[in-house]
Amino acid sequence: MKIASMKIASILPAPFLLSLLSGLLFILIFSFFFDQKPWVSDDGVITMSHGRNLVDYGFIGINPSGGRVEGYSAPVQFLLYTAAYAMTGVGYAAYSEAQTYIATFLLGALLVLFFFERKILAIAVVGVAAVLLIYLRPFLVWHFSGMDNAVTHVLFLAAVLIFFFMTREKRINYYLSIPVFLASISRTESIYHIGPLLFLFGAFFWWRIRDWRGVWFSLLVLGLWALFQLWRYLYFGDLLPNTSYAQGITVIANLRPYLALDWEHIRLAIIRSKDMLDFQGGNTLLMALPALLVLSRRRESVLLVLLLGSLAITALFNELIFGQARIERPRLITHLSVISALGTAALLYNLLRYRRTRWATPAVAVVGVLVFLMDVGTPYEPIRYHANWSNSARRRFIRFLEPAEPLPRPMVSNPDLGAMSWHKQFNVIDLGLIGSPLMAKLPSSARTDYFLYYATPDIISLHDSWTCRYRTEILNQPRFGEIYQPLAIGSSPYTRANCEAAPSGTWIRSDILRSSGSAERQLIDLLKTELSVDPLREELERCQSLTTRLPDCVYVARTAYRFLPEFRAQGEVDALDEIFATSRTAAFDRYLINGYRDGQAHRDAIDFIVERGTTGR
Repeated sequence: MKIASMKIASILPAPFLLSLLSGLLFILIFSFFFDQKPWVSDDGVITMSHGRNLVDYGFIGINPSGGRVEGYSAPVQFLLYTAAYAMTGVGYAAYSEAQTYIATFLLGALLVLFFFERKILAIAVVGVAAVLLIYLRPFLVWHFSGMDNAVTHVLFLAAVLIFFFMTREKRINYYLSIPVFLASISRTESIYHIGPLLFLFGAFFWWRIRDWRGVWFSLLVLGLWALFQLWRYLYFGDLLPNTSYAQGITVIANLRPYLALDWEHIRLAIIRSKDMLDFQGGNTLLMALPALLVLSRRRESVLLVLLLGSLAITALFNELIFGQARIERPRLITHLSVISALGTAALLYNLLRYRRTRWATPAVAVVGVLVFLMDVGTPYEPIRYHANWSNSARRRFIRFLEPAEPLPRPMVSNPDLGAMSWHKQFNVIDLGLIGSPLMAKLPSSARTDYFLYYATPDIISLHDSWTCRYRTEILNQPRFGEIYQPLAIGSSPYTRANCEAAPSGTWIRSDILRSSGSAERQLIDLLKTELSVDPLREELERCQSLTTRLPDCVYVARTAYRFLPEFRAQGEVDALDEIFATSRTAAFDRYLINGYRDGQAHRDAIDFIVERGTTGR
């Protein structure tokens, strides 16, 4: 038997080919033993929409006309999709599926490298890890979602592997700082998880090997991360992404109850965090790490226990620090499932590799299965925010507008942004706040003025909880009834139960209809036939000579905004900026014109609307 095993081991490949075999095994196990198919989350498509915007229109945002916005929390996925779209023009559905299978392959390919000294045993424990992951439902749902989870799973595992490998070999490869840096920006807040790993690695490398190069490696990664944050600030005008404002993520506010020793809040937070740990196989990991530490005192194994323990701790406290995720609570820490599988595989590997410990494997396996069943026994049924929702709304808007009202680049507003913005047929004001900095950052008292007097989208669509949310702020405002007319209105069981049957549906703004004869519609039609800045200058002068109410002439800038990609192509943006410098609403108008090239422009618009509103006070 031993001779046969040696013969098999001798023909198995070197680490590179072993990784190839292990990656294919991962895909095989996932394909044959689980029927989960890739799906496309609307939030994942939002990230990809930014990438398409950069390739097609030259700046990071969601709207062809502008402005800049960091409406994603997954910088690495944004970069990957941007590169893929620039090279191939790949759509979001095909990219999501490719990302899922590539990431699944890479998980297997990386996992086996922790154990490549014993090839057959390595393949066996990797197979066990794959089976464990199949039964951790939050991992599966979000790994297959087209969101950043699949990328984060691979990068976090790669970071741990790099630290493990360099400690085992007692060598530092500074080029490997690049994947670790990418892990630190996989999500906007990923440094919260990766930062402690950098500290542990640098300190451990110096303590056990007496070499400062581990510290320099960690400082190099932190330096790259700091440079990336500086670029974000210079480009977007903010260190917080728009998603943080949209979701109300404020670390200081989240920590305040703990600093004030609000024990009831602390008790409930601990219960929620423990639930998150259970969803991700955390109990199994907590069993595996101490056992692994007892079994193997090798320096790299000790470091592995420290790294995995650190990731488990930061995952446990993630919700306490950043608050609940708006989509699904377990989604932000599904990497915990991967490290749980790694910890279990490492324990089995070290049990089986030594003759003196093999006898304990059956007992440990039985205990491990019982503990694992505690995890998978926790029910988890996610709400899937599918891209089909916003794609259906997009098709509905097109049916409303064509061929009766063929508007150039209509401004639409609904809460499902992904596919709506990816196709670049519309400029979008995001009622979900993620893609629109003014909607996200304006106080609610000023948001009504902005939405109904300044932005005034051509089409508005609301449903269910969003109807209830905007019932007072938008739907019940007298201004709304004055300027919008219904296209398809009804109520739903949700609104009947939660907000007095407030109307859901779709509305269109009367002034942009062909039959309205409004000055705005006439200006739109004029520019459709002859694109020039002169009609805009003349219309702004005419309008401001006839009215004194502050927002009455904003439609001139909104019309210029519709045609802004064409004006950019003609090199006439500076001329537009000069025209609207004389407007009574110059701060807002110039935000529309310059938002694509100035990350700070939205701040002036916000200050203007908050200070002056609609009355010019």
